[in-house]
Amino acid sequence: MFVDVHAHLIHPSFAGEEDAVAVRAKQAGVTRVIVNGLEPRSNRAVLELCRRHENLLPALGIYPVDAVAHLIDRAAWPHPWPPPEPFDPDQEIDFIASVASELVAIGECGLDAYWVTDHMPEQERVLRRLVEVALAADKPLILHTRKAEERTFAILQEMGVTRADFHCFGGKLKLALQIAEAGYYLSIPPVVVRAESFQKMVQKLPLERLLTETDCPYMGPDRERNEPAKVPLGVARMAELRHLDVDTMAAHLAANFEALFRVPAA
Repeated sequence: MFVDVHAHLIHPSFAGEEDAVAVRAKQAGVTRVIVNGLEPRSNRAVLELCRRHENLLPALGIYPVDAVAHLIDRAAWPHPWPPPEPFDPDQEIDFIASVASELVAIGECGLDAYWVTDHMPEQERVLRRLVEVALAADKPLILHTRKAEERTFAILQEMGVTRADFHCFGGKLKLALQIAEAGYYLSIPPVVVRAESFQKMVQKLPLERLLTETDCPYMGPDRERNEPAKVPLGVARMAELRHLDVDTMAAHLAANFEALFRVPAA
């Protein structure tokens, strides 16, 4: 019994394969996959996909780069892919709030000071509104915190958030320990098979604060496209690092999943 708390099945690399990926996950023993939305199009597609598969659970949010799409100077966009399409983030937050009862979490949301660095006040404003939605609906948050880990943590503490997962955490181990001590969770992708930073987190963080994710199609155990069916490979490495057998490690992770999301792991 395995869980994936952060998957992007509404991604171009899965186009036309979404249902097959859900089936492969179930066949691999991945009993719960939380599928995360990022903006209006993917949020609605996540809901539709999850309604078709009992092992898929929806989490809707606004990715921090998408949150400032309406402010980005498209002519000055520095990256080799198109800038995100602009939309009204407040209208989308209202939509997320309207369907919150169907969701297992709010997110992906958070702050990003890696890809976009000149609109942080708006990123924070959107995050705070989504935190308010999560608190009002009694749902946990699934957080993106790249190069803004400390600030995101501070906002959660300030706003009284008690349930959250820091997905694919890239900050310092000392801060990860503080996050765990505050009662939040940190989810580990299958790249732990080959990534020393995640291996150290698995060894040093309290077992009761660990979860598993894929962040698919990224962060896999190899250079190929990642997907939920690969979670067991990451759990096997985590078990080895904690000197546990795989079944025991999976049971701990399932219990953590149930504690945070308040739904059965199977």
